[in-house]
Amino acid sequence: GSSSREDSVSAAAAVVQVQQRRHQQGKVTVKYDRKELRKRLVLEEWIVEQLGQLYGCEEEEMPEVEIDIDDLLDAANEEERALKLQETLVDCYKPTEEFIKELLTRIRGMRKLSPPQKKSI
Repeated sequence: GSSSREDSVSAAAAVVQVQQRRHQQGKVTVKYDRKELRKRLVLEEWIVEQLGQLYGCEEEEMPEVEIDIDDLLDAANEEERALKLQETLVDCYKPTEEFIKELLTRIRGMRKLSPPQKKSI
């Protein structure tokens, strides 16, 4: 029977499609160039260092302070970013203005790294 050969051909075609699809998913992560990632890493290290100074403690003892850079980049403007940061640092007893100002300067011109939330197509 010739039908069994067609089956194996369509199975092979299915495998190829899966590989192509997987390849496209892989592309998403490559989209962000290493320079952006490097900038982001440097920034995050700087943030951790600054928070350590602000809270006057080692990283392990630091309170749960989550500064989401992508979230900040999402904000409409500098004021909104500053407000988000002030809320995040509300329980810090040291003045945070300088840190906030410097952070806002550093993220200016940065691109978001997390892919946009999936919108229904």
